[in-house]
Amino acid sequence: MHNITITGYNSEGEGVGRSDGLVVFVPFALAGETVRVQIVKQHSSYAHAELVEILQPSPERITPECPHFGACGGCGLLHMTYAEELRLKQGNVARALRLPDVPIIPSPTVQHYRNKTTWQTDGKKIGLYARKSHDVIAVEHCLLQSQQANATKHSRLFYREPRQNLCGLAFQLSDTSFFQVNNAAAEKMIDTIAQHVSPTDHILDLYCGVGAIGLCLAKHVRSITGVEINKQAVKEAAANARRNNITNAKFHAGKSENVISELDLSAFDVVIIDPPRAGCDKRLIDALQAQRVAKLIYVSCNPATLARDVKRLANYTLTSAAAVDMFPRTAHVETVCVLETQKESAE
Repeated sequence: MHNITITGYNSEGEGVGRSDGLVVFVPFALAGETVRVQIVKQHSSYAHAELVEILQPSPERITPECPHFGACGGCGLLHMTYAEELRLKQGNVARALRLPDVPIIPSPTVQHYRNKTTWQTDGKKIGLYARKSHDVIAVEHCLLQSQQANATKHSRLFYREPRQNLCGLAFQLSDTSFFQVNNAAAEKMIDTIAQHVSPTDHILDLYCGVGAIGLCLAKHVRSITGVEINKQAVKEAAANARRNNITNAKFHAGKSENVISELDLSAFDVVIIDPPRAGCDKRLIDALQAQRVAKLIYVSCNPATLARDVKRLANYTLTSAAAVDMFPRTAHVETVCVLETQKESAE
């Protein structure tokens, strides 16, 4: 057993402390707490531990509202106040980007915000996967899923309302199309992006999905050109443009890293990038480096791959960064970064 003081958090939301020269990761421990832990796995410079006893609790510790917390892997931060959760996420983004601080935009709602749910079953129980395993925990009511998903889970393991409203626009979705899971926070994110575009801008929207970001920005800019690998999503994006009487947006099917090499990027003032968690393909980074669009707006749900790609974009300067709490009560966080072309010195 070891008594340690928790000094911060890792990207998984675990408490971080030190013992005998090792960095120790402790699930469910809060910054500022003194805790007793049991080391369960040790490496040369770090260790994973289990929380045995809280010797000195943090004032930010609260009683989790869900009886499954700790066993269920659906969320991981119900043991802390929402203010502490926001501080955790700010710290993770700032460390990844090597910034002294970043602002964070809270989610307008922290419960029942998910507009998409996939329940798990083992044939006997219906619920969610246990923490760090594929064992199924029977969950009668999840605080993150929508009330409709909770009410219908015994008849529908997958739930998403096919009609979504975002920024005053109506979207029609198929089950396989990507759409932000938290509409209220997504609107905050899009408002943040809108602050960095102008009415004369021609926008290239990469990894555009069903066109959610681009179509919501259409009224703020001259034109939107979206690129998406999922052909069904491209059809839905075009249909969503027609549904909302948006005439300055068009969409192309294809891999962003392939399509970008076929485009004259000088036709665009801003490129919006919203890739999967793995980040951008190197070919896309190279194309942006070579053609130097004046401004990039990079939207990411993974601070680690975001930081990697920002470093690769050496011809750009990071001029703005903000975190958006798209995934309350989990350790995940969305980030919006603005990168601008470095001004070359005059001859």
